[in-house]
Amino acid sequence: MSSGKPRLWTPDFIVLLLISLLAFIGCQALNNGTPIYVKDYEGSTGFSGVLILEFSLCAGIARIVVGRVIDRGMRRRPLIVGAAFMLAGTAGALVLPGIAPQAALRALQGIGFGCVTTASSTAAADVLPARRLGEGIGYFGLGQSLGMAIGPTLGVVLTSMLYRESLFLGVSAVLAVLMVLVFAVRYESHPQKLPETSAYRVRCERGLREQPASAPKGQRGLLSSLFVRTAWAGALPHLVNTFATGIATSYVALYGTQLGYGNPGIFFMLGAITMTLVRLLGGRFIDAIKPIRLFAVPCACGVVFYLMLAFGASEWSFYAAGLFFGLSMGISFPLLNSVCVKCTASERWGAASAQFLLMNDLGVGVGALIWGVAIDAVGFVPVMVGGAVTAALTFVAALVMFPRDLEADGLRK
Repeated sequence: MSSGKPRLWTPDFIVLLLISLLAFIGCQALNNGTPIYVKDYEGSTGFSGVLILEFSLCAGIARIVVGRVIDRGMRRRPLIVGAAFMLAGTAGALVLPGIAPQAALRALQGIGFGCVTTASSTAAADVLPARRLGEGIGYFGLGQSLGMAIGPTLGVVLTSMLYRESLFLGVSAVLAVLMVLVFAVRYESHPQKLPETSAYRVRCERGLREQPASAPKGQRGLLSSLFVRTAWAGALPHLVNTFATGIATSYVALYGTQLGYGNPGIFFMLGAITMTLVRLLGGRFIDAIKPIRLFAVPCACGVVFYLMLAFGASEWSFYAAGLFFGLSMGISFPLLNSVCVKCTASERWGAASAQFLLMNDLGVGVGALIWGVAIDAVGFVPVMVGGAVTAALTFVAALVMFPRDLEADGLRK
């Protein structure tokens, strides 16, 4: 790193990245492991989709509430409360095994996940230097997207064990570490240690430690206080994108199991490796290439990996599709997140982060329900083709929503 660049990898940023990583690992392990767990209890794929939708709706409602709390200047409290809810909802399955208790437990998990991920995303933007905001969000996206690849692998491994509730025992261990980390988020008490141009330090030095509780001047009503109009540039394409990738994150493990493949987790392992390389080597491209041009890459990869899953002739083509899955997820999530933030004023980052992640929840949740019912009705292959079509439509959504004059650095021509 050249001496002219402000510091990016501060202790606060590293802790927040780890929090995001563990939260997404826990979420995706549960989302992928739950359909297998339900099958073990002779439940349907459609019911599994209902549980994933419930998780997503509860997370979305939590985001709407916590987004306003965050915009009043609070970050640490939602992190602690959210981690406690996630842990309680997961460990509760060890005491209350079986399908019936899952409805209540998934609600607790969803509320906790919504609080943790919204607060950590906003906090990450707080501690990053302004000049490297897009790059930093790209690296922060490593925790999110890597967690979305590692989590399903963990879910598959845990559900393959003899103890039926191994899924919840293993994920509880992950969330216990998360609980410890959220108590280490203390940048609000030492803003002078943050980069000079970080949003939180700048606000503190201007005497604005507490962010405005109301919407900016010119905005009126409940909807405008909860949602940010400019943030739809990244949030709406993300909704379409997660509707497509929800098939992979929720049902690929089950698909591979039904095909009789030895270890469907290899798909996600290869995806995780690719995702890590993309984020470590390509994070700076988010601030260097015009967003709409860069976004064509993950959309094309999405089409490829779904077609490989649908028409691949061998077990190894199934696994190799994970490479394109990793490329798609590794680029799309942080890129769309950065578009969302770059188009939004810093005092509304809490609401913007909540809005972006709410679209993630809705896309995954509604997608899991619809695709799960479709799998029961027509099988996996037509659904994988549907995923390829939806991945192509994601790029259409970006063409419509991205500001025409938005450059890679977030500035307008």
